[in-house]
Amino acid sequence: MKRTWVVAVVLVAALGVVAGGCGGDDSGKVSSKSSSGSKQSTTPDTSAQSYVGLTKSEAIAKAKATNTPSRITREDKEIFPVTQDFVENRINFEIDNGKVTKATNG
Repeated sequence: MKRTWVVAVVLVAALGVVAGGCGGDDSGKVSSKSSSGSKQSTTPDTSAQSYVGLTKSEAIAKAKATNTPSRITREDKEIFPVTQDFVENRINFEIDNGKVTKATNG
């Protein structure tokens, strides 16, 4: 009897993982369809790529405004020491001539 319950619990947990991981958009953005059929985001784009092209001060201000942790890992030829911990929503900026040229999560 005990073994049956263990198997049932494992199966339910596995199905929950599979169902939660299949399909859908997990980007965290809230979208709605407009009358033209195109999607419009109702939340600001905080993906790492959305920072590329911004000035250093614009990127820092955007990260602060959205409570997104960030750090500068390289500015021009100067590479800054950083911790090796992975923070999923943190944005790492590489800056050249005052503009973000690369932004990654971590």
